[in-house]
Amino acid sequence: MMGLLFSEILIADPVAASAYEMRTVLQNVGYVVRRVESGEAVLESLHNHPPDLIVLAADLPDMDGYAVIREIRNRRDVPFVPVIVLSIQGDQDAMAAALNAGADEVLVKPVSNPELLLRVRAMLRLKQSIDALADLNATLEKKVMERTRALEEAHARLRHAEKLAALGNLAASVAHDINNPLTGILTYLYLMRQSIPADSTMAQDLELIERQAQVIAQLVKQLQNFARPPRKDKQPVALGMILNDILKLIEHDLHKRKIDVTCECDCRLPPVLAAPDQLSEVFMNLIVNARDAMPDGGKLTILATIETPQTVLVRVIDTGTGIAPEILEHLFEPFYTTKGEHGTGLGLAICYRIVTEHGGEIWAESQAGRGTTFFIRLPAVQQAEAM
Repeated sequence: MMGLLFSEILIADPVAASAYEMRTVLQNVGYVVRRVESGEAVLESLHNHPPDLIVLAADLPDMDGYAVIREIRNRRDVPFVPVIVLSIQGDQDAMAAALNAGADEVLVKPVSNPELLLRVRAMLRLKQSIDALADLNATLEKKVMERTRALEEAHARLRHAEKLAALGNLAASVAHDINNPLTGILTYLYLMRQSIPADSTMAQDLELIERQAQVIAQLVKQLQNFARPPRKDKQPVALGMILNDILKLIEHDLHKRKIDVTCECDCRLPPVLAAPDQLSEVFMNLIVNARDAMPDGGKLTILATIETPQTVLVRVIDTGTGIAPEILEHLFEPFYTTKGEHGTGLGLAICYRIVTEHGGEIWAESQAGRGTTFFIRLPAVQQAEAM
C-alpha cells in the first residue's frame, strides 16, 4: 500500500444509490474504489485481488454479511483486511453482532461524509500498522532462524573439532605403539629375504608378509599425519601451481582410467597463506577420491575462483557414483569409510583438519549416481600481506 491515498477500497452494498454516494466521496479524495453487490463477489475479490479495506453492508442478497466477515477472518492465505460494516440498525445488539463476527468498525446508515472519511482513514492506518508488524515479524523470524542455524553449525564444528582433538591424541599414541614393533618386523623381513633364494617358496611368502606389513606402515603414517600438531611455517602459496603439480603426478593414472581432466584457475587468483605440502595432501586426497568414484571413467573438473575479496574457492567436481545423504553427513568423521578394507577413513578427516587449521572450510554436495563436488574455501592473502 503506497501511503493511505491510492489505497483500494471495496464497497459491497446492494443499494446502488448508497454505494454510488460513498464511492464518489472516497474517489474525490484519492482512493481507488471498486463496488460489488454480493457476498460471493467479496470473497472472490479477496482471493483474486485483495483490497486494502472492505466496506460491507450487513444485508447482502445472497448471504448474511456477518457470515461473509467470518469467512474473511478464516482465510489464512490472504493478508489482513479491515472491514467496516454498514448497518441499518443502531442498537447495541447489532453492533455487538458485527464486532463478534470480526468486523473492525460499524457505521449506521445513513453515513455522513465526514464520518465515512474519518473511519476509512482510521481503518487504513490500522491496516498499515498491522502490515508493518507482519513484515517486522517475518524479518525477525528469518533472522532468528538464520542465527539458530548458524549457532547449530558452529556447535557442530566445535563438537567435530573436539572429537578430532581427542582422536588425534589417541592416534598419536597408537601410531607410536605400532611403529616400534613394525620397524623391527620389516627389518627382519628384509634380512630374511636377503638370506634365501629369491625364487624359493619361502621368499614368496616373505614378500606377501612384507606387503601386508607395508599396508600397516601406511596406516601408521596416516595416523601420524592425522595426529601431528598444526604447522606454523605458512607462506603465501599459489593454488594454481599446487594443482598443476599434483595433476602432473597423477595425470598418467587418470588417463589410463579414462578420466578427462579440466583444471581452470582464475588468472587473478590471489595467493593463500598455507603450508604447501599440506595443501598438496588435501587436493591429492580429493582427486584420488574422485578417481576412485569413477571406476568406468568420467570427467574431473577443478575450478579455482575468487569468491570474495577475502576468500578463494576451489571446487573438485566428478561425474562418479555420488554419495548418499546418510553417508554425506559423516564424510569427514575419522575412521568412517565406504571403501571397506581398501580405506582407512582418515583421508577426508585429515583434509578437514588441514583446511580448518588454515582458517578455511571444506564441505561436499552430492547426489547418488550424479557425481560429487567438494568445496574448499580458503582465506586469501591481502596485497599488503603478500609484499
